[in-house]
Amino acid sequence: MLYLCEADVAGARISLDRLREVVAGAFAAQAIGKAHAAPKSVLTIGPGHVFQAKPALLREAGLAGMKWFGLVPSSQTSGPSISSLIILSDEQTGEMLAVMGGDSITATRTAAMSAIAAQYLARPDSGSIGFVGCGVQAHSHLEALSLVLPNLKRTVAFSRTESSAERLAKSARALGLTASTTRTAREAVEGLDVVVTSVPESAELQEFLDTDWLAPGSFASAVDLGRSWKKESLRKVDFLATDEHEQTKAVAAMGRMSFAGPYDADLADLLTGSRPGRRTPTERAMFVFSGHALADLAAAQVVYEAAREQRLGINLPR
Repeated sequence: MLYLCEADVAGARISLDRLREVVAGAFAAQAIGKAHAAPKSVLTIGPGHVFQAKPALLREAGLAGMKWFGLVPSSQTSGPSISSLIILSDEQTGEMLAVMGGDSITATRTAAMSAIAAQYLARPDSGSIGFVGCGVQAHSHLEALSLVLPNLKRTVAFSRTESSAERLAKSARALGLTASTTRTAREAVEGLDVVVTSVPESAELQEFLDTDWLAPGSFASAVDLGRSWKKESLRKVDFLATDEHEQTKAVAAMGRMSFAGPYDADLADLLTGSRPGRRTPTERAMFVFSGHALADLAAAQVVYEAAREQRLGINLPR
């Protein structure tokens, strides 16, 4: 069994373009019955303190896998509040093929999902992007969305701490964008072409964002499962999408998402063309998703293949 630590996963050097391609392929395969994800199993300890098991299957690749994911309140740890591992198995034999660090995959596959949605729902000429929440997901989304929306020129960053907002602004400047920080969340939403919200879950979190603030023609990605957005305002947008209809309903029933639907489309609908994406330049579109095991498994597959080619990791006895 191959063990890949986080450094090995990073050493596989999977490009964001390649990651977006394989994640899109997994959701397209799901639409024709060649990929499947079971509902998340969630163990809730308290607000912002959960453990999740997320299994999935890629039939053409002959792979099954599961991500084990833990989230703890930031007040309980001096390190990252999210920690995860991904297990990869041979579908036919049941053989355990690999165990790998899942933290960087969680960040990049989530951004890949938003980038896929943006290709269908954001205006191609989008020039400005706002961030509410400036942690790991904001940094990965900045890079991933810059690849699919090459006209982005300006960034506005809002965070609970000025230091994290400034770190994101610095990253944006390194990519050639102008960047500013704000102490008002509304200023990171209003008038901007693209908005990304990744507000951490906590016992104190209250809905504080309103879709009325979104500009005509804008696209928003609610990485935080929509928890930071006022529930009653979500259906005010012209096009509301999610990662998978059934999982979103299940996660909402668990109390992990505030809005169960209806949604106009999920990723499989968009990728197969069964539902149109943006129809007019003035539509306001939003992607609210729960995080999906298919994306984890697709990313783990390409990391595993690259690691074997490059002889990364450690082979462990069973």
